[in-house]
Amino acid sequence: MRKYYSLTILFLLLTFSITGQDYQAWVDNAARHIEADRLDSAAISLQRAMSLDPVNENNPVLLLNLGIIQRQLGHTDDAYVSFTAALANNPIPEVVLHRRASLLSEMGRYDEAIEDYSSLIERYPEDVEAYYRRGVLYLEQDNRLKGEADFVKANELDPDHFFTHLSKALLFKLEDNWEAAEKIYTGLIESEPNPDPSILLNRAECYVHTGQTFRASADLRTAEPSQRDNPYFYFLRGRVRLDQFDKVAARADFNKAREMGYDLPLVEEWIDKTK
Repeated sequence: MRKYYSLTILFLLLTFSITGQDYQAWVDNAARHIEADRLDSAAISLQRAMSLDPVNENNPVLLLNLGIIQRQLGHTDDAYVSFTAALANNPIPEVVLHRRASLLSEMGRYDEAIEDYSSLIERYPEDVEAYYRRGVLYLEQDNRLKGEADFVKANELDPDHFFTHLSKALLFKLEDNWEAAEKIYTGLIESEPNPDPSILLNRAECYVHTGQTFRASADLRTAEPSQRDNPYFYFLRGRVRLDQFDKVAARADFNKAREMGYDLPLVEEWIDKTK
């Protein structure tokens, strides 16, 4: 995430040739705070810069940065306001829409997120990621027909795209073909020096469903540092621990998943298995 912040700030520094000294100084402060992981201070610096020059043409990109930081801090409502304000006259509107749609998905506002992904697809009809993410949201709404249509479209656009591979894996999981899905995730993991932890989590799920408990446990250990706020991580680890005959640890994980809002009927079913 920090890398993305820095790249966006770099964009700002390269375009501020006619910006006032005080404005530039606050933007420079924000960049330094971001590099030092002082996100609260970075947010204040960006807000200060914009307050000094409310009509500055660079403010839309500042708002994008502010929204990213606010989301990282857990201030989701504030992040939504910043992303929405950032859309006006932004030189990279596709980035803003992707960020806002992802945030809306996180907030459970699926209809609005779908609207943003649909806007992206209308503006950028070859945006494979937008098709994939909209398809996932359709599945969340139990609309498998539309979800699969988006995955098929992603494959038509670019069969070798990263998000097309994710689409294929998800389709295999819908068909309970966990072995085929695992092969896709393994291919993605092996193709990257630092694979996304969510891919490891998905492969662990496949291993759980194919009885490969040791491998599932290894993937979960690797993914854990980035998944501590993900209730599904605890549910999945509970499944692994139950398979390892550690009912006490499994129950603790299932209870944690329940506390974090995971599917209540499902998690209650698994808690019963630990008694």
